[in-house]
Amino acid sequence: MIYERNPKPPVRNFLLASRMRSLLSLMHERFLSSSPFSSSSFAVECLVNSCGLPSKSALEFSRDFHLHENNLQSFQSVFHCFQSHNIPSTRITKLIKRRPQILNYSVEDNLKPKLQLLVQNGIVGHHMCKVFVSNPVILNADLDSQIKPCFQFLKSVLGSNRNVVEAINRSSNLLTCDLKGCLQPNIDFLIEEGVPFDGVAEFLIRDAITVQHKHNSMVNAVNDLKNLGFDPKAPVFLEAVRVRIHMSESIWKEKIEVMKSLGWSEGEIFSAFKRDPNFLKSPVEKIRVATDFFVNTLKLGREILSEDPEFFTLKIDKSCRRRYGVFTLLESEKLIEGGVKIEEVLKMRDKEFLVKYVKKYVDKVPGLWETFNGRKQQQSLPRSNRAMGKSSSLREGKL
Repeated sequence: MIYERNPKPPVRNFLLASRMRSLLSLMHERFLSSSPFSSSSFAVECLVNSCGLPSKSALEFSRDFHLHENNLQSFQSVFHCFQSHNIPSTRITKLIKRRPQILNYSVEDNLKPKLQLLVQNGIVGHHMCKVFVSNPVILNADLDSQIKPCFQFLKSVLGSNRNVVEAINRSSNLLTCDLKGCLQPNIDFLIEEGVPFDGVAEFLIRDAITVQHKHNSMVNAVNDLKNLGFDPKAPVFLEAVRVRIHMSESIWKEKIEVMKSLGWSEGEIFSAFKRDPNFLKSPVEKIRVATDFFVNTLKLGREILSEDPEFFTLKIDKSCRRRYGVFTLLESEKLIEGGVKIEEVLKMRDKEFLVKYVKKYVDKVPGLWETFNGRKQQQSLPRSNRAMGKSSSLREGKL
């Protein structure tokens, strides 16, 4: 069969498509006029002008919550309630975007009592903004059965409103946590196990997420640490609790086995863990790379790493390898004086290292800047560009 080419679309098809578009447009208009969204444009305009919402968000809210002229006043009252407590419009908008159900809350029965409680406890202004934006669930929590008991318990542990405000600023979900099932049993358990009360209070302020873990997880973590010889009275104990409780049993065992495969004994591993629990936070691959670099490249004995596990928190590729390159280059030029050890150099502050080992010798030792900055990256640049980059970065103090 032979098809004839038709360079222009048939006129009849074009007219039919045009009429179909007109019909669909008419149906859409009639649907809007007869639907619950008949006041949509008014609602959007009001939310934009009175509540400061972006037009797109206002349109979504007007559809999702069936805003009409007869209930827009209540939505405005919610917005003005927050404004009356010196919360900026931008923050209120962000809060409503995160939890648009707030627009349906009762100002008198829900919002005002909670805002007043926060004010009475010293949570005002930008503190109040931060609390609501980070945890809008507070506005849906029951005042008498949830929020007030949490405040009272926090005050009993932390002692002052100032400390309570600091704790809530750091972790606003303290007001909506499982008080009876997690927070209170964990606090009581730590104190019963011998952790000093002041240490527990400080821990609650600094790391509320850990204290809110399931109670059985807390019990297991504390018992594991005690079996390793940790003293609950020691300052490092709660840091070890934090590391252990956030690590699953399988990951914990995997890290121990990996370190054993790299030549570590259990005694060395746990000796390092007792000195600085954070070293076992490192991913398994980081542990492999770090052990290889320190033991095989730098020839540091594992006993040194065990006594100073801070090495495992250093950035191997972005810092340690480059500093080691600079150090060995300067050493070959006999410019390292005073029996300085590479361990000390690796743990220096960035600015101190830059001044003491790079700026001081960069014009005297060829290739020093390239070594410090990464050879592959610098070799691809023209000579003039390398010089410009060197002088600019030195002025800015970049590492």
